[in-house]
Amino acid sequence: MADGTLMTARARSPDARLGLDEAIARLEAGKGEGLVVDLGEGRTATASGHRGEEGLLQRLRGHRMMVALASGAADLSQFSTHSGVLKVAPLVQEILDAAGHRD
Repeated sequence: MADGTLMTARARSPDARLGLDEAIARLEAGKGEGLVVDLGEGRTATASGHRGEEGLLQRLRGHRMMVALASGAADLSQFSTHSGVLKVAPLVQEILDAAGHRD
């Protein structure tokens, strides 16, 4: 990641894993200590780096949004504002533009 914090992915015991939505809910409630999040296809994520659980929460939210964009399930209507009202980073705008032009 740009700030040097990583969302590590490694194989763990399947019984200790949480799904993405449940993990986000726990982190938002401040109960995320020691979470192992199942990202699918045998990959997991845990808090690491100096941002710890807050960094993991932000990365999981981003992962959830990217999965929703890729599947077409994201509601992009909130981004249809007047020019100059919504400020986003250029790379984010590029992703939103691409997602809005799906065939």
